[in-house]
Amino acid sequence: MTEFGWFASLEEFSPAECLDQVDLAAAYGFDTVTVNDHYHPWFDRTGDGEPANGGNCWSWMPAALERTDDLRIGTGVSAIIHRYHPANVAHQLATLEEMYPGRVFLGLGLGEALNESPLGYSLPDTGERLKRTAEAIRIIRRLFEQDFVDFDGRYWSLDGANLYTGPDESPPINVASYSRDASRMAGDLADGYVTVYMDPDRITDELFPWVEQGVQKSRHNETLDDVEKTVHIHVSLGDTVEAALEPALPWRGALVDRFYEEDIADPRHIQSVGEEEVTPEELKSEFVITDDPQDIVDVTETYVDCGFDRIVYQSHSPDQEAFCRVVQDEVMPSFR
Repeated sequence: MTEFGWFASLEEFSPAECLDQVDLAAAYGFDTVTVNDHYHPWFDRTGDGEPANGGNCWSWMPAALERTDDLRIGTGVSAIIHRYHPANVAHQLATLEEMYPGRVFLGLGLGEALNESPLGYSLPDTGERLKRTAEAIRIIRRLFEQDFVDFDGRYWSLDGANLYTGPDESPPINVASYSRDASRMAGDLADGYVTVYMDPDRITDELFPWVEQGVQKSRHNETLDDVEKTVHIHVSLGDTVEAALEPALPWRGALVDRFYEEDIADPRHIQSVGEEEVTPEELKSEFVITDDPQDIVDVTETYVDCGFDRIVYQSHSPDQEAFCRVVQDEVMPSFR
């Protein structure tokens, strides 16, 4: 059975608005809520010209979890590079899991300068970020599973660290990737794999085989089926295509590849470059921008057929409740 997830964007919406969206997700039958973990947002101004938001996900998640009884809530995604120590992340997870058992997950990615440079850190190259992420996963799992942990790693150390509160097993850890090495790491070390809207042939011909290569050397997973697979889809449903497009336009900077590799973290610059280099038509080829609910059904079917277990929608729709209603009435019945 396919699960459906809501994405709460603390850069596009205020923390209070995202809590209201959690209420919608619960009311309309979603299974999970994923929340972004960025220090700076991807843009400086929203589609209506208002300042962007920049809420902190770790402060927000307890309020979201308290708001509902069943929704599972976690990050999408955190980057444990410089600004976080893995033991601090484990500490926060353990406390949340103690208060809301079985309802927390951690999503990890390789990060961007948005998260590091504003705090005075440089963004390491991709290879170092991969190694840091793998080491962080091992530290987090060890802290849940063992007592008074010593660890002497390449990037972090522990000296008799102990989690007094929390379960003896880590909440699910998902790794996000659309590259070879990080996909292999997901299969090797993670409970779940997350990727984004893209050509389904690339997913089935490249990404999933890379994940399976990681599984083959894993002590954590035995088969590809052990790795829960999630796709993240940007979508905006409006009365007209033009109305659906407007709130999604600030995200054009996120489609500029160099912002994932270079030490650029000023949302004003990122948004300006996005406006210059990414046309609205190009955005529409990467996001689902539509006035037709059938398009949402069709894209969901495409990714369910690829083998994804969970579909996460990041909705930029002018009317979020109308979008939720479409998902509940027209999408979910076909895949549950």
